[in-house]
Amino acid sequence: MSSIFDLKASVEELSSANQGLARMAYEQHAPTRDVTQSNFPNGAIHFRWQTSGEKWWIPSRSYIRMRCKLSKANGTQLSVNDNIAPNMGLCANLFQSAEFRINDKTVARISDFMPQVDALETRLSKSKSYLDGLGMSVNLWDPDFAKRQSVVCSDSVYNKNVIESKVSKSDLGYDAPNTLAIEADTAVITFFGNGGGNAPPLNNTVWQVGDEILIEQLDQTEKYTVSAIVSDTVLELNGVKTIELPAQAYTWYRVRKESKNYARKVSEFELTWCPPLSIFKIGHALPSMKAELVLNPQTSSVYKNLAIQSKGAPKIAGTDYEFSVETMYFYCNTVEGPRADDVTYLLDLDSVNCQSEQFSTTPSHFFQTNFDVSPSTYALTCAYQDTRSGNDTTLSASIFKVDNDLKTSSDEELKLSRFFINYAGQNLPQPKTLGLSMIKALASIKCY
Repeated sequence: MSSIFDLKASVEELSSANQGLARMAYEQHAPTRDVTQSNFPNGAIHFRWQTSGEKWWIPSRSYIRMRCKLSKANGTQLSVNDNIAPNMGLCANLFQSAEFRINDKTVARISDFMPQVDALETRLSKSKSYLDGLGMSVNLWDPDFAKRQSVVCSDSVYNKNVIESKVSKSDLGYDAPNTLAIEADTAVITFFGNGGGNAPPLNNTVWQVGDEILIEQLDQTEKYTVSAIVSDTVLELNGVKTIELPAQAYTWYRVRKESKNYARKVSEFELTWCPPLSIFKIGHALPSMKAELVLNPQTSSVYKNLAIQSKGAPKIAGTDYEFSVETMYFYCNTVEGPRADDVTYLLDLDSVNCQSEQFSTTPSHFFQTNFDVSPSTYALTCAYQDTRSGNDTTLSASIFKVDNDLKTSSDEELKLSRFFINYAGQNLPQPKTLGLSMIKALASIKCY
């Protein structure tokens, strides 16, 4: 048995502790053309890099970093009343297709529906806690419009948690002999010095509206809420019109609930994104190769609309807001490994293909459509989306909801009464005719 004092003295001994990783690093690669500001939609964006010798790269740990700017049309910061927020899963919304090439051979491709594919991939593989937490930080995956709005609006408030503090009578500055009294039918509390003690501290230095005061008396504790500071020694309380406490040197505490505003309130923000191409799901290192990532941006008339989500009326780029990509880089995760000059290996690629069919809910009737499914398919997902998504800034291409014609309701997909998929001779789910509660249960997995 080895001693607990034995130290690892070589790279080979580290293999069991770190999967054989050595000299892990990130290489920054710029696109082959200028992609900043107005140049962003001007053709395909290429990232090229090579690994050779003992250098390997890990796809799943590599990513794109974007710095974006979202502001009013005149360049000033947005406000909450502008009703504009960065789109959920913003990065994928800027592109219409993508592909990955190894030694000039395409090994992975998404030919259309980039926002939808990325949203489906993320929703199926990530938890809600990820979307609301880390996902919100890296690519704005939180479905809450107000939280995404808090990133860019100058007057936004985002209280992520509440901290409660409890401070004793002495720590507040009151002497032990100090007393308090609550008068019946007046809902006011008065502090007294009571002879031997110093005068009580001024109320405006100790208390705030909304603070709670806990007063211990014999076998019970009374709790009151401060509604107003009347004078230096008198507070008004909420809802205690008939309670009376005689002046005594009680033991009391102040309880204050404080929340911190986590709103970022910036015009420029950075996002990190791993494209939903199958190559980027590979978690092991790949040896020597000439690699190329190709991203095809949305057209100049479309990409700015897809970058945001708005409330109320649709917004117009250049009139109501302005969006631009300020910088964009690819970060390749590399490690040192055994030399691989001539090696044959297989890639197990798990790709997502998105197909769409349009159907009408008026008049009400049973509608059937067909999709071509690869024999290697192992999972099917059905999602409903408004046909105006991507063209109307109020309807995000990353959110699977259907609005009515006047956009007064966003739950039209919940009105389905019959739904099933026929695949390999099976109808799923069963029964084919669903009650409203079952429809809502199914829809709950795609409620944002």
